[in-house]
Amino acid sequence: MIGRSIAVLTAPDQSEEIAGILMRIKEGERVEHYETKRRRKDGSIIDISLTVSPIKDENDRIVGASAIGRDVTQAKRDEEALQGALQDLRHLTDELARSNSELQRFAYVTSHDLEEPARTVASFCELLEHRYRGELDEKAREWIGYAVAGAQRMRAMVAGLLEYSRLESHTKPFAPVDCAGLVAEALANLHFSIDESLAEVTFDSLPVVTADASRLVQLFQNLIGNAIKYSGRTTPRVHISAERRDDDWVFSVRDNGIGIEPRHREQIFDMFQRVHAQNQYPGTGIGLAICKRVVEQHRGRIWVESEPGRGSVFYFSLPIQPGA
Repeated sequence: MIGRSIAVLTAPDQSEEIAGILMRIKEGERVEHYETKRRRKDGSIIDISLTVSPIKDENDRIVGASAIGRDVTQAKRDEEALQGALQDLRHLTDELARSNSELQRFAYVTSHDLEEPARTVASFCELLEHRYRGELDEKAREWIGYAVAGAQRMRAMVAGLLEYSRLESHTKPFAPVDCAGLVAEALANLHFSIDESLAEVTFDSLPVVTADASRLVQLFQNLIGNAIKYSGRTTPRVHISAERRDDDWVFSVRDNGIGIEPRHREQIFDMFQRVHAQNQYPGTGIGLAICKRVVEQHRGRIWVESEPGRGSVFYFSLPIQPGA
C-alpha cells in the first residue's frame, strides 16, 4: 500500500466517501464509529467500523490522518439475523393475538347462543316430569330424571363458559382496592351457602392492591365457595390472610376440607377438570380455571398445597405496584 491511494480500499459504490472524510479531518473533526464497506486484499467486500483522527505537528497544524478500521461483518450478519428473528417473532405474536381474539369471540358467541337452548331443554324436561309423573312407570321417571340432571349440568357449563369468556371481553382499568371490602362482598354473595353449611369464615387484616375489583371479588368468591363445598362432613372453617413477599402480596385461603391428592394439584386449574364424581360434589370444573385466569390477568400466579383429609391452602400472588 505504500505510495498508493487509500481509495483502492474503497468499495465500488463509495468512491466519494474518502474525500468527504478527509474534508472533515482537515477541519479538525474526529470521525468515530463510521460504518461503511472496504475491499480486502483478495477483493472481497467487508463491513467495517471506521474511526479517523487528525494528526497534528508541533505547531498544531493538521498534517495527516490516523485511521482504525474494525471488521464488523459477522456482527452485522448477527444483527441482521436477530432483526429477522424479531420480525418473525412479531409476526407470530400478531398471529397468535389474532387467533386468541377470534377464539375468545367464538367461545363468547357460542356459549351465549347455547344459553337459551340449554334453558329450554331443562325447562321442558322439568315440565314433562311434573305433568306426566303419575302416568309414567319408575323406569321412565328415572330416565326423565337423568335428562333433567343432564340439561341442568349443560346449563351450568354453558353459564360457566360464558363467564370465562367474559374475562377477556370485559376488562376494567386497574385501581387501588381494599381487599377486606372485596372479601366482605364475596361473603355477602355466598351468604346462603354459608348459612346452610354453618361455615365459619374469618380473615386477617388485608392489604390495598391495584386491581380490577370485580375480578378479585370473583376470585375470592370461587375460592371460598370451593372451600365450603369440599368440606366433607365437617363444619367448614375458612381463613384468609396475606403477607408481603419481596415484590408480591401472597394471599392464602385455608380450609379444613377433604384435601386434594398430589397428582391432581395442577389439573384442577384446567377447564372442565373435575376430581370427584358429579353425584359426590356437583359443579362444572370451571371455577378454578376462572381463578387462574383472573390471577394471570393481574400478573400473578396461583397454586395449592394440600393433603387428603387434612384440608387445603390455596395461594395466589399479586404484584405490589410502585408506591404501594
